[in-house]
Amino acid sequence: MDELEKIAIRLNHWIGHNLEHVKGYEDVALKMADLGLIDASNYVRQAIEFSSKANTNFELALKLIESRVGKRIDCSQTGESHHHESSQGTHTHGQGDKVHRHS
Repeated sequence: MDELEKIAIRLNHWIGHNLEHVKGYEDVALKMADLGLIDASNYVRQAIEFSSKANTNFELALKLIESRVGKRIDCSQTGESHHHESSQGTHTHGQGDKVHRHS
């Protein structure tokens, strides 16, 4: 696997990872609004917009890389795995023997 394919896989991971986080952000923003914390909810909603913009930029970069290598990069062959415990707010991600955890 060449370096561009590795970068494309990383970008794909970041896109998916951000989408998963945005779901949690939306839940929190809604709960804040329900509790009358409108200003706090609006700050979280702004963060959602930033995350969405980041994903747009990651997607544009990925398209350029895929154009350069002449194919779509299939991340399903990388051994990348995800584990989420959203009710606990923790999850792990792994690729091969490298794993990281968020709390």
